[in-house]
Amino acid sequence: MSIDDASTGLARSFGSALAVPFRLQTYRNLLYLVLAFPLGLAYFVFLSVGLSLGVGLTITVIGIPILLAVLAISTGLATVEREIATILLGVEVDSPGSAVTDDGSLLERAKRLVTDAGTWKAVVYLGTKLFVGVMSFVVVITLLVTAVSMLAVPFVYDQPGVYVGIVTDAPLRLHPSLYLAWRNLLVGIETVVHVGSWQVTTLAEALGVAGAGVLLGVASLHLLNGLARLSAWYTKLMLGTGAETPSLSALSR
Repeated sequence: MSIDDASTGLARSFGSALAVPFRLQTYRNLLYLVLAFPLGLAYFVFLSVGLSLGVGLTITVIGIPILLAVLAISTGLATVEREIATILLGVEVDSPGSAVTDDGSLLERAKRLVTDAGTWKAVVYLGTKLFVGVMSFVVVITLLVTAVSMLAVPFVYDQPGVYVGIVTDAPLRLHPSLYLAWRNLLVGIETVVHVGSWQVTTLAEALGVAGAGVLLGVASLHLLNGLARLSAWYTKLMLGTGAETPSLSALSR
């Protein structure tokens, strides 16, 4: 490979990395991850209340129907999750088939529901959905919102009553040092660095903060796309017929 080909490939890779904010699939992935938190919380509450109530009442007649209802509803929610993954993530999650059918007696249908592996995989998937939602929520709040705030700095830094910068209650003191033992002597260097408050007061500084916000925003979107790819793989593993990993292009174009 020639130097020109290598440079062209590097430029294309760099351009592709910076183009992530302009891809529609990026925002579909973002919507999926944003929805993961409220959905995961709802699933977790539903399973916690339903299973605990059903198990607690198993000594009575009503406990077993409650558990069967929780399992049946979980398989239905798994179908909804497959559709959401297909629409937003762009991956096909083939259904392994539902154990809840009208064939056979009530006892036979209940037995199929309880003994079907897909039922329990759906329960595990719904119960762990909250972890994906929490991770996505943390990334969106700590990184993406911070990046958007940094992009707005050039428009607000000089407004009256607005302080943009770093504020500390007291200056931080750092003591970087390096020591080397030489014969019977200890030779080294030590210095003290004071880190105090800093305020954006010029347009150049504001533009620099905005530039850092662009890089942080791009990195955040790549991280969120990675979480979406992981979520798609996990959905196919738990709710599909196989564990084939979705193509990267399908989730990032």
